[in-house]
Amino acid sequence: MKKLKAVSSVILFLLIFTLLLDACNELFRRKTLNGAWNHTTKIAGFYNEPKDSFDMMFFGSSNTYCSFHPLVLWEEKNIRSYVFATQQQPVWATYAYMKEALKTQKPDVMVLDVLMFSKHEEYYDDGVNYSFADDLPLSWNKVELARVSAPGKDWVGLIFPFIKYHSRWNELNEQDYAYEADKQRDYLKGYVLLEQTTNEAVRPDVSDITEAAELSEKELSYFHKIRTLCEEEGVKLLLVKTPCNPDADLQKHLNSVAKLAEEHGLQYIDFNQYYNEIGLDLNTDFYDKTHLNYKGAEKFTRYFATLFDKQESPQNTADWNKDLQQYHSYLATIS
Repeated sequence: MKKLKAVSSVILFLLIFTLLLDACNELFRRKTLNGAWNHTTKIAGFYNEPKDSFDMMFFGSSNTYCSFHPLVLWEEKNIRSYVFATQQQPVWATYAYMKEALKTQKPDVMVLDVLMFSKHEEYYDDGVNYSFADDLPLSWNKVELARVSAPGKDWVGLIFPFIKYHSRWNELNEQDYAYEADKQRDYLKGYVLLEQTTNEAVRPDVSDITEAAELSEKELSYFHKIRTLCEEEGVKLLLVKTPCNPDADLQKHLNSVAKLAEEHGLQYIDFNQYYNEIGLDLNTDFYDKTHLNYKGAEKFTRYFATLFDKQESPQNTADWNKDLQQYHSYLATIS
């Protein structure tokens, strides 16, 4: 009996400790809740969407969340989608995000922007790691992601952000105390709406680049994990490169991805080869040299939509139409 009581006490202590640590993690971690870059709202908002509510999902780095516009895709083809992307999302983070998405969603298509196959970092810096780890809820997927994302024991902080952020106690504000993950909702469905227009976008001529760069072992490993995951889940994997004005080095990596896709029977589309068809204008449609602004994202998404048939209007479309109206109302304030 004493042994049972001791075990029960240990379990109770661990439970209370875990709950307190989780509360501290939520309070102290940095949150981005306002403006175009409200990624905390976008990631948390995904988890608050109804089960089995997306036909398509998008994954990858900033090129992904600046290019794919779910409300435009809804307007064009009644396709319900969500952008589950983060800054410089390495392919091992994409794998974890896909597994997280599949816990509650059964999309027909998962679209992966392949930019990060051109980066050969074994580990990224804290700025990147915490940007994809902070907003993920605690789960075994997050633990596995942390372990492959940082060397030594540095990965522990990715699971428990309180370790990194405990010193910001004097920076905490009302927003930190009031934040509730289960109340977050992003009407743009993960898309980042950028208004600025640059006049510095240049489209290099890479038409004669046929060389294929070598991909890293870690990147290849997670490519195969992603491919296998989609096969097992019965989800089509579509590889793309969104418009980004690639230079010669990036084009060599895109050539490698194209070859890899062909070898494994996957569809790959480099939309940098379709500027005229999309109607992209370097002077009006780019936020900076490599990212689309909202005008470019609209054009691109409308062109992307032509690849798919119009879906029958699903039930419970009122929220989608309301969000689309909110978007058009916002456009009226900036045009």
